[in-house]
Amino acid sequence: MNMHRRPSALRSFAMLFALAAGLAIVLGAMLSDAQAQTTPQYTFTKVADSAEDGFVSFGCAAINSQGDIAFGAERPAPNFNTDPGIYRVNAANGALTTIAEDPKRFVTIGLNPSINDSGQVSFAAILDGGKKPDTEAILRGDGRKKLTTIASTADEFASFGFDTSVNNAGEVAFRAELGEEFGFDEGLFSGSGGAVTTHYLSSTDVSLDGQPARFDGRDSRPSINNLGDIAFDESIAFDSGIFVTDGGGFETISAPEPGTFVSAPLLNDAGTAAFQKNFESILTGNGGPLTTVADTSGEFASFGFRPPSINIGGDVAFLADLDSGGSGIFVVPDAVADRVIATGDTLDGRTVQNLTFCAEGLNDSGQLAFVAQLEDPTTPDGFRGAVFRATPNP
Repeated sequence: MNMHRRPSALRSFAMLFALAAGLAIVLGAMLSDAQAQTTPQYTFTKVADSAEDGFVSFGCAAINSQGDIAFGAERPAPNFNTDPGIYRVNAANGALTTIAEDPKRFVTIGLNPSINDSGQVSFAAILDGGKKPDTEAILRGDGRKKLTTIASTADEFASFGFDTSVNNAGEVAFRAELGEEFGFDEGLFSGSGGAVTTHYLSSTDVSLDGQPARFDGRDSRPSINNLGDIAFDESIAFDSGIFVTDGGGFETISAPEPGTFVSAPLLNDAGTAAFQKNFESILTGNGGPLTTVADTSGEFASFGFRPPSINIGGDVAFLADLDSGGSGIFVVPDAVADRVIATGDTLDGRTVQNLTFCAEGLNDSGQLAFVAQLEDPTTPDGFRGAVFRATPNP
């Protein structure tokens, strides 16, 4: 005769306790995962606002190692016009400093400034009056002293590329076209306020990887690092590539390829350049094999005209359109985990409609500077623009 014993109350309690404990572990793990996915990775600080500060629109924002941010913007002017300006926001106290704004002096200003760790900002502008009508100039200023003229069309230059780059020594790299007496030759130049250094002209051969070569000439933005090395995009026989010079010869970072488009690069102090290719991939290189840090094989649909940004640690930040719709700013090596902000997110209490991220938008501390267009029904247009600093959370 088989005997069946009913489990004791103590045994039943033990079984229930074990089951509850296991369930709690599972639920706890799920909750931890959910919290990890929803915990903000960055703290956002608004540094300028179109509604609060009287700006109509913003250009690019650049950030230095201290977290100071330089940006281009436009303010309302009479007769429905706008006046451009260059501004800097101090990270320590949030003070807004005007670098260049005078509508009586400037016809227009390039709204993609570059900033160094001393708070000096470089940019290009067309001046009203001067030695020649509508004189173009490459300028550098810190808001405390008179602007320093790096180069001008009042001298040997005929025109400039309007995007510049400045390093901590105050040296500004720029593209330019020389005047008629020089055959309108194009090239790469740099200067600090004295004599200008010519790095190459499109009419003469250079030493590229130890062999003679000739660049076609462009007006896109070069990138100068704190060692004085300059990276730039150029074409040879109309095929585009990425190159770098230390002031002597030239080396190839990305060899020219037929039918290939590459963006202007950003060069860090380790000698690594970041750039995008054919709107389909973000690449880095320092003269050896290229590294693909992001491409359109995953969640990204395309990368825009603006180049990515790279810091001394090799982190790369970029703006990308998404397969799921909208766009966002991401940081690699782990773009998904380190998504900074995307359209549809809430920022400053409003929904993000559009984002602008530019080449100098990432600093060595991992902070980012960007411009966001926010939905805002309290404004006449139903939206407003603002410049933000994103700081990684511990």
